[in-house]
Amino acid sequence: MMSNYDLFEPYPISPAKITRLAGYGSVNYQVEDIAGQTYLLKHHIDSDSFKRIEAENKIMSHLSEQLPIEVSSPSFDGLITYPDHSFSRMLCFINGVFLKDVKATPELSFNFGKMIALSHQSLSTYRDVEIEAYDHKWNMMNCLDSCKDISLISDPSQRKIVNYFLEQYKQICAVSLRKLPKQIIHNDLNDWNVLIEGNQIKGIIDFGDICYAPKICDLAIAMSYLLLDTPTPLTRAIALIEGYLSIQKLDEKEIDLLYYLIPARMCVSVISSNKERSQGNTEDYIFVTEHKAWTLLSKWFEMNPILFTNSINKSLGLQRTDPTSTLIEKRKKYLSSALSLSYDDPIHMTSAAFQYMYAANGDTYLDAYNNIPHVGHCHPEVTQAAIEQTGKLNTNTRYLYDSLMSYSERLLKYFPNSLNKVIFVNSGSEASDLAIRMAQNHTSNEHILVLEDGYHGHTRIGINISAYKFNRNGGHGVNKNITVLPFPKMYKGKQNSGKGYALEAINIIDDLLVKGITPAAFIAEPISGCGGQIPIADGYLQTLYPYLKQKGIICISDEVQVGFGRMGSVFWGYELYDIIPDLVVLGKPMGNGHPIGGVVSTLDLNESFDNGMEFFSSFGGNPVSMQIANAVLNVIEDENLQRNAAKVGRYFDQYAKNLSIYYPQIGDVRGRGLFLGIELVHPNKLIPATAYTSKIKNELKRCFILTGTDGPENNVLKLKPPLCFTVQNVDQFFDAFEGALKKISL
Repeated sequence: MMSNYDLFEPYPISPAKITRLAGYGSVNYQVEDIAGQTYLLKHHIDSDSFKRIEAENKIMSHLSEQLPIEVSSPSFDGLITYPDHSFSRMLCFINGVFLKDVKATPELSFNFGKMIALSHQSLSTYRDVEIEAYDHKWNMMNCLDSCKDISLISDPSQRKIVNYFLEQYKQICAVSLRKLPKQIIHNDLNDWNVLIEGNQIKGIIDFGDICYAPKICDLAIAMSYLLLDTPTPLTRAIALIEGYLSIQKLDEKEIDLLYYLIPARMCVSVISSNKERSQGNTEDYIFVTEHKAWTLLSKWFEMNPILFTNSINKSLGLQRTDPTSTLIEKRKKYLSSALSLSYDDPIHMTSAAFQYMYAANGDTYLDAYNNIPHVGHCHPEVTQAAIEQTGKLNTNTRYLYDSLMSYSERLLKYFPNSLNKVIFVNSGSEASDLAIRMAQNHTSNEHILVLEDGYHGHTRIGINISAYKFNRNGGHGVNKNITVLPFPKMYKGKQNSGKGYALEAINIIDDLLVKGITPAAFIAEPISGCGGQIPIADGYLQTLYPYLKQKGIICISDEVQVGFGRMGSVFWGYELYDIIPDLVVLGKPMGNGHPIGGVVSTLDLNESFDNGMEFFSSFGGNPVSMQIANAVLNVIEDENLQRNAAKVGRYFDQYAKNLSIYYPQIGDVRGRGLFLGIELVHPNKLIPATAYTSKIKNELKRCFILTGTDGPENNVLKLKPPLCFTVQNVDQFFDAFEGALKKISL
């Protein structure tokens, strides 16, 4: 490369001081001449960019004449070409304070929006074939081009965020952007490229990413950087939009894209940073906003897209109606009244992301209740697996396809060697039904042993084996082929040990055997969900299982709620007790919201079930379900969600127990991992506080936290969030919970 002074020789200045500046796309120098003037020299190595840079210079000159601010426009006409075919240009140097170095007030944000609108107005009819033909990754119409480099992000919890927001961009923005009018825009109004003076915009620099795109992209880019590192992003966003609208119009179609374009820009930025890092680049300027970008992306989930869009639309004078009341009327008209709603004031949900759910009125709810979206609502890897396989093949198990074999093999590796066969169905209810059928077929007996307050599904058999259903409102009592065993619990229990409960159960079973009734099976959840999140007392299953197996009674573990790592310390609930069942029932979390269930069995049970009557489930084990289920396992492993369940669950449990010292209405805290229960009682008498618990649940809802109640008296708060729940989420829950305890008296 030529010496610095060779670069400056063609210009009519006498450099006194030259400082190399950071940057990409060109080698940049701050030049002070002997007359005290300051310039910016940009040396471009790539000769192929000559015409584009020439066009860029013309646009900067045009804006310099049109805008009431300074623009880093050319100080001297034309470009200087050197013998090696590189070339340079000399631009005016703008002194001032960068936007990044100040706290953006509403007035400053308003003026920033106004300046963007003026630039769009100035360029609305400006055409240039070089700029319009120039395409690059920073053009927001090309966000998806960065997807190929997402794998360079090493942290899987960060990778999922980028995958999620770019999938949202793909679904909502990609096609819509191409339908919008386009014009030349700056395309990089980040907080390093905007200079201010007080609450006014002084100048804009760096037109290197200028492109031809919808003007809303320019606003989204400016907004994404303006919102970095602020606790009030919506306030700044509205001020920016109001400033813009004081000059230029926007329509609803453009506004609807903003919420998704902002994180999309940040995603492209963090992908670019990780790519540069993978290539060994270490210059500070490359990574200058990376940390703040990740913070914004992580916090963006807490912002309901409807709240953001409605707030912006209010600036436009537009109002959108909430259709919730209409939905309630339609529900009453078309759906069975046997279906219930969670709250006195029902929530109309429209979308969700990981541990957050978004309501139609703009509220964002922290989901501490729904364990079906096991790895998080709308996880991008699970979503993508469904999309890809749905577009390729969906059939049934009467044909051969790879995903059925590969998932079966992978799933069974999570079990001991004795549990080595699997049948797939569509739900936990269907799986429970099938498990009972297999046990009855194997033993040629009909009788089933169940626990108090157990729940195992909504089928006819499921109701018959669920004391939680047949012994409550609308139930018909216990079936003659069912024996209900006392639930082995330590809080307010009748025995003082799990072994004591087991001996009591053995006595009951011995009486059955004396009467000539040999049960086919014993079914139980390792932790009773509907019973009130109650763990089976330690020593119960360890004592009972060997006895049952000796008597030829099949042991069934219902893992529908507690399986797939939710316990934290173990992958399956039965592992808590150091036992091995004969049949394992799987459901809810298996497909992260996709309907899939299964029964894992021993070889003997499997062989006896194959008695000549074909078993066939129309949808059980279909390719789409298998790919989704496989994606769920990928996420559990890649994001270490079992470990997270253990860590966050311990914190959750200890926080609740510490709180119980000060609030005697907290009678018991129990569970494992992220499957916990808080039982609320009238102190001293320990009487279930049913009405009080309902009030607490509804107060938590008013604090935008979702929980549920259960147990025989509905006085237990159920806490079983997606496994991506964080310690910070737990703090948020207890801030609201303690506030509710203080606010609502017994």
